[in-house]
Amino acid sequence: MKKYKWSTHKIVKETENTITIYFDTTKQALTYLPGQYLNIKCVINRELVIRSYSFSSKPSDEFPSITVKRVAGGKMSNHLIDNAVSISSWEIEAPFGQFVLEKQLAAHSQIVLLAGGSGISPLFSMLKSINKSEKTPLLIYGNKSPEETIFWNELEVMRADGKLNPYYSFTSDEFVSSKINHIAGRISPLLLHSIIGKQVTMLEAAHYYICGPAGLMKLYQEALLRLNIPPEQIHTEYFSPVPEENLAFENRSRSKDIIVTYSKDHYINNEVQTYECTSLIEVKASQSLLDAMNEHHIQVMSSCKNGTCGTCWALKTDGKVRMVNNHALTEQDISDGIILLCHRYPKDEEVVRSLS
Repeated sequence: MKKYKWSTHKIVKETENTITIYFDTTKQALTYLPGQYLNIKCVINRELVIRSYSFSSKPSDEFPSITVKRVAGGKMSNHLIDNAVSISSWEIEAPFGQFVLEKQLAAHSQIVLLAGGSGISPLFSMLKSINKSEKTPLLIYGNKSPEETIFWNELEVMRADGKLNPYYSFTSDEFVSSKINHIAGRISPLLLHSIIGKQVTMLEAAHYYICGPAGLMKLYQEALLRLNIPPEQIHTEYFSPVPEENLAFENRSRSKDIIVTYSKDHYINNEVQTYECTSLIEVKASQSLLDAMNEHHIQVMSSCKNGTCGTCWALKTDGKVRMVNNHALTEQDISDGIILLCHRYPKDEEVVRSLS
């Protein structure tokens, strides 16, 4: 992942409470996979806020985009909905995430996308990235009404062109439709079994991608498992931090001293000068690297603190760490020595260079 400064290309209103922000990268090289996400930084009421948003664009698009929906109490989402038109410069870190659609998989396996609300964003990136496929992708997508369905027009164009087989669930009491792919009311496990059973020719060979509200995601997952879909064929992306795994740690009673190299800014005559600092810090028993660094007043950018957003990434240059939760880093990131400080626990003395 890298840090970028982008400008605004355009903003499109998708629904009454949803916008898509298209970024001008000023020709900065960006490589990401369909399904991955970026981290965006904004100062809101003098507080630095960092949040993750999936790319809704496909990797070959000239202008990468994210789609943001207003949510009750959403500090960042509501700020962007209300102020994005007046924001000219964006601080971005990208890409993050293991929830990706591989090109070869899309070409030869049937792809089933299960979405709810703004969970369509990474799945829409996947859909647009499928150029050639032996089998038409199946989409099951829940919303209140067609008017509140993000990317409704684009999805219907894909359906008309034979590039998508969509089924929509609408929960509004006022919704009425006679179309066979329109469902009045919430999606039930029985209905899900019926649709997938009829539309997917080889259940255990297909790959299933799930994103949306936590309750709906759980329903999707449980329904698929009852159809005997292998767990490795089911791929999930959570917008909220996932529950922390309760794993036992080695050497619970032992503290360790580690060396940390990090950058620190100083203001001299109103100019920022950055220095590289090195400190020896104590990491207490069962304490994460992030907590230890914060305790020693080493500032590290962080957001979810649960291994989900990827904000607190750093480079491990020596030693061994125990990984508990990781929902942001790819296998390539890990092999390159990148770690998440919030869910890394030292197993011996190590050297960590903070990149936050």
